[in-house]
Amino acid sequence: MTSVALMHVPTAEISFLRNVFQVMAARGLSYDIAATPDQIAKAEIVIVDTDNTTALQLWSSLRTERPEVIGILVARRPPPNDGQIWIQRPFTSLKIFTALGKADLLHHPNRLERRVVPRKTEPKTLHGLRVLVIDDSATVRKYLELVLGDQGMQVQCADNGELGLHLLSSQHFDLLFLDVVLPGADGYQICKTIKKNKSKQRVPVVMLTSKSSPFDRVKGSLSGCDSYLTKPVELKKLLDTVQKHLAHKSANEAAPDAVLAS
Repeated sequence: MTSVALMHVPTAEISFLRNVFQVMAARGLSYDIAATPDQIAKAEIVIVDTDNTTALQLWSSLRTERPEVIGILVARRPPPNDGQIWIQRPFTSLKIFTALGKADLLHHPNRLERRVVPRKTEPKTLHGLRVLVIDDSATVRKYLELVLGDQGMQVQCADNGELGLHLLSSQHFDLLFLDVVLPGADGYQICKTIKKNKSKQRVPVVMLTSKSSPFDRVKGSLSGCDSYLTKPVELKKLLDTVQKHLAHKSANEAAPDAVLAS
């Protein structure tokens, strides 16, 4: 486990980092955000918002005390070249992966080879699977985009039901993740609309909600949803759900039309 301290990094970027760290953990690379003063003081990597004057001052002091610490500098423009790694805003998962890889190699030059975990080959059916995510939370959309994209799926997102229905009507999708609470029409209404559409009703709909009461599950079932996941969604449950609906989709495609119509 590599400890990472954050210096005045904005909340939205911290959420993004947590999502990326969760994806990397699933691939055998473990990073943990330092929380206590003791953890921060011993952190191996420090991510610094160099657009923030206070963060720059703290970083300068820390480097004097601990010259061995590795800094990842975050900025809108390239900072002065002082041998440190930097990420140009806005964040992307690729920028973070690359920066952390460089930091790890600098701090533990002999550890990288041992830590690299061969990427597990996923079933071919996952690659190219088209997924639509309808959720008004940017954090949830980015998390699902990262996790599902890392499995080889093509992910599109919408932040409201109306845009989601438009995308669904104009494109083909194999699976849909639908938030319950949305601006305008809620997820239950959107799901009912989809299931009434003969050309789209076979697309599996997975409802996402922060609630987990039996009433909500019944309401989701009445709207026609195929599965129900409670947020924050655990990675294993998410991928298990995808695999389950892929199996059902394959079975349906192989079944005779008479059976499908029954």
